[in-house]
Amino acid sequence: MTDTPLATQAPPGGEGLAGTPLDEGTPATRALSAHLAAEAGGFLRELPSVDLHTLRRVGAALHTFEQLLDPAWSQELREELARLGGLLGQERAYSRRLARLLTSLDSLTCADATGTERTAGPVPQQREAEGLLARHPGAPKARALLERQLTLGRSRAHTTALQELGSARFHALADRMTLLVSDLPLRPGAEAAPVAALLPCAVAEATALVSAVRALPLDRGAVPYSGDMLHDPGDDQPWQQLRGLVLRTQYALEVCGPLLGTRATRPAAALSDLARTLARHRDAAEAAEAAALAALTPRITPATAYVLGVVHADQRLEVEAARHAFSSAWPDLDRSGWLTDTWLTNR
Repeated sequence: MTDTPLATQAPPGGEGLAGTPLDEGTPATRALSAHLAAEAGGFLRELPSVDLHTLRRVGAALHTFEQLLDPAWSQELREELARLGGLLGQERAYSRRLARLLTSLDSLTCADATGTERTAGPVPQQREAEGLLARHPGAPKARALLERQLTLGRSRAHTTALQELGSARFHALADRMTLLVSDLPLRPGAEAAPVAALLPCAVAEATALVSAVRALPLDRGAVPYSGDMLHDPGDDQPWQQLRGLVLRTQYALEVCGPLLGTRATRPAAALSDLARTLARHRDAAEAAEAAALAALTPRITPATAYVLGVVHADQRLEVEAARHAFSSAWPDLDRSGWLTDTWLTNR
């Protein structure tokens, strides 16, 4: 990304991120309703499956543009969507942790694609360098322990998810989602707001994001794999919250896409990349925590505990790498002028 102002990318009224361009006389509630109806329609068509991305997008829109919506209804639905997303996301979270930890363990033991350690048979002439845990006696037991604990957690989460999808509470939520398609509850007087009223809401999300980033010690991420975060997971939470702000800002630009046209394409793409980087941060932090918890299992051997400690350290290094990637990418977006340009702030 360059320092060229994003406002020069396209003339007003180009094709937007979502749908056709809007006339500036269009009511803001019409644009918001169209966006929410599309997301809610997808949610209802996919039932009984649930797309977590849809839950996040709807929840983000309800939060960002709440000044146009019935506040009590909006808050209640937003809380229900967050609760459902967190509950249904647990099964996938266990799967991510298990896959990441086993991949880490395979890398550290130099296992091949089938998971078999390269210790049997004749030694090849051209062989990859052995990992730190190659032929370590605790590696097989550590692998078995991680598989057992995380598979059990995933199974329990799956059972909980199935119970939730069959509950009266879930069906009540589905009924609420139908309102997004047919009759969006609005705040009194919101119908008179022009479509440009969406922009200050998007700016508020972007401003909160910038403030959150400036509060972070980005200088600590200047060097990847520095070892600075090996034993300090206490500051993960601000980075986890940052991902939510990045996503909300990205989704806000998507809602404003028909108004902004192609001018919002580059910042939205940059925000999407940052969200993926922060998802890597989340996955590595959660995997490190799972390895640390496994190491606390009673009566495991010192060799097994050592292997789990090495895997934990490997994932904390991946946390550092993700922070470095974010710290390297953010200045390009910050200097691009996307937040201060007149196409976003002066309508």
